[in-house]
Amino acid sequence: MQPAIATPAIAKEFRSRLLTTSLRFKAGQVIFDEGQKATRWYEVVRGTVRTCRFHIDGRRHLTGFYFSGDVFGADYGYYSTAAEAVTDVTVQCYRVGDISQPGQPKPDLSEAVSILFRAMSSAQKYLFIVGHRTALEKLAAFLLCIHNQNNDDPHLLLPMSRADIADFLGLTIHTVSRTFTELAQRGLIKIEGRHSVVITDKTGLCRLAGEMDNFTNPSADGPIHPAAEFCFPKHPNPET
Repeated sequence: MQPAIATPAIAKEFRSRLLTTSLRFKAGQVIFDEGQKATRWYEVVRGTVRTCRFHIDGRRHLTGFYFSGDVFGADYGYYSTAAEAVTDVTVQCYRVGDISQPGQPKPDLSEAVSILFRAMSSAQKYLFIVGHRTALEKLAAFLLCIHNQNNDDPHLLLPMSRADIADFLGLTIHTVSRTFTELAQRGLIKIEGRHSVVITDKTGLCRLAGEMDNFTNPSADGPIHPAAEFCFPKHPNPET
């Protein structure tokens, strides 16, 4: 589960205090290269972005997909990955110097922490897929990630190619295509084209991926560890 670290109001206030630039990229266009000096970070406004690393022999390894509202490129020093547009995209670009240089508008501590955690949340949302061993488990977990990003809408738009999904999951294109077919035959999904899937049995998909069906809606009244009480200031009772 990825918590909602920043509310829209906080994110909007943060953006309004920094100089930003809206940029557009065509599908397949490079946004930044691996190893390039990290002078900017980005927020996806529209479209889909992928990040990847390249092995010395030229092989590509995808490290993540980013959709509207996701933050990427918040690296220190140099970019650890390359970023490319999967579709035509619009991003909001923020210069690192706007935060660190004197005389530039700066967020307060809570806003800075908020945007940092938004970047971490965007980067980490696919990490649990690494622990899945079989192709069925990996693809089921991947579809659930897209489902959660899609506000639990069962109709999933998959703008990335089968090759992108294969590179990301560490599978072959043939295995990915075969696994999509097997998920459909099990009645877990319905394939409506190369870029469109409907989740027809979320509970079964969650069971296959080893995830809880309701993990995106935890009870707000659930118990917390006693030590967590030290994280919150105690306010005096106004009635005393």
